[in-house]
Amino acid sequence: MELVLFLRIMNKVKIGNVEINYPLILAPMAGITNLSYRKMMKELGCPLTVSEMVSDFALHYGNKETIKMIDTSEIDHPLSIQLFGGSKESLLNGAKVLFKLGGFDILDINLGCPVNKVVKEKAGSSWLKEERKEELYEAIKSLVDISPVPVTCKIRLGWDENSINVVSTCKTLEKAGVKMIAIHARTRSMMYSGDPKYEYIKLAKEAVKIPIFANGDINSIEKVKEILEYTKCDGVMIGRGALGNPILIKQIVEMFSCLPISKDSTLSQRVDFMIIHFNYLMELKGEFKAISEMRGLSTHYLKGFNGMKKFKLKLISMKSKEEFYQIAMEIKNYN
Repeated sequence: MELVLFLRIMNKVKIGNVEINYPLILAPMAGITNLSYRKMMKELGCPLTVSEMVSDFALHYGNKETIKMIDTSEIDHPLSIQLFGGSKESLLNGAKVLFKLGGFDILDINLGCPVNKVVKEKAGSSWLKEERKEELYEAIKSLVDISPVPVTCKIRLGWDENSINVVSTCKTLEKAGVKMIAIHARTRSMMYSGDPKYEYIKLAKEAVKIPIFANGDINSIEKVKEILEYTKCDGVMIGRGALGNPILIKQIVEMFSCLPISKDSTLSQRVDFMIIHFNYLMELKGEFKAISEMRGLSTHYLKGFNGMKKFKLKLISMKSKEEFYQIAMEIKNYN
């Protein structure tokens, strides 16, 4: 067994005063990592999950839908809530609302979202611009100073390939008092395409003392081993790699537990996970919203299997829970 992997198995990771059993975090994903999805992943052994990102402005103005996004339950701990915003003042206002509501263990600040509507508000990856380094320090330091829970950050390598500044960003965040940094191994301009540049995560890990988690295209046990061995980072954060394939989370936990690793999911097992996800969505949001969201989510569960096009077409146009269950049974019986 690789030395780095062995050490990760033998040592729990501490994020401030929060200890997680295995060096694995479920990444925040907008529209996906609500309580229903996190609950399913917790049942598969995921040691730490992160909420979908919530807006500082929406929290400050008491938006009911945003506040509902941070619904939690007993199984949902430890839990990290991810906050995004474009200024120190707005982040502080949003964070104060979160602290008043409570019910979470870690506050994560989104410094990596690449989508236009977020960066236009000077949030997400916009914070990684070199000219904002001092502003970034002041904003994060101010949050750390008032936070009753550990503060972490999720970042990218930089704004674009001509301004990769991940090492200096990590040093700035460490100085500000951040307890862990998750790094997506792409720049903002790369969005979600192109090969991840894990070599910069390796450099960042060498530059700071706080835990560093690698993120980006981690979709197999083999990839986890490869990244841990190469970057020497403290753990991995997995998002899209487990989307529609929740068994990957269980497999990674089994690897870190030195247990026999489960086989990859069959089509029938994928459908079972899809049904669990849907049922939890109904509990959280009711049938109408669960059906609406599952139209988009369901296709992830069928990815990689032949002959699924007709079922995907049915799923994206379904209108009731009865119709969903009927389609699910048709897929399970498909030969």
